Amino acid sequence: MLARLLNGYQHADVLERDGRIVGLLKLDRTGADWVVMQIQIAPELQGQGLGRRLLLDYIAQAQAGGHDVTLHVLKANPARGLYERLGFVVEGEDPEEFHMRLACPRG
Repeated sequence: MLARLLNGYQHADVLERDGRIVGLLKLDRTGADWVVMQIQIAPELQGQGLGRRLLLDYIAQAQAGGHDVTLHVLKANPARGLYERLGFVVEGEDPEEFHMRLACPRG
C-alpha cells in the first residue's frame, strides 16, 4: 500500500475539506496521453459526485490540449462503472486490472 501511495507522488494533490484530508488525486500530465494514476476519496464522501467532478475537469483539460486520458482500474473496483459512463473503454487487461482509455475527439 505504501509503495502504491508513493508511486508518482510528484503528481499528487491532497484534497482537503474543513482542514481535514479527505482524498488524494494523482494525475500525470507529462506524456502524450494524460494518466489518471490514483483517485482516493474518503468513504464518507464517496457517492456524492466528487470523484466524477474531478475526473470531468481533468478530462476537459486533457481534451482541450488534444490528449487522450488513460487509467488502470482494479477488476474488483466498482469505479469502473463510473469510468465507463464517462466514456472510457477497456483496451486491455492484466490479471489484476483493466486498462482503459478515453479518446480525445479528433476534429
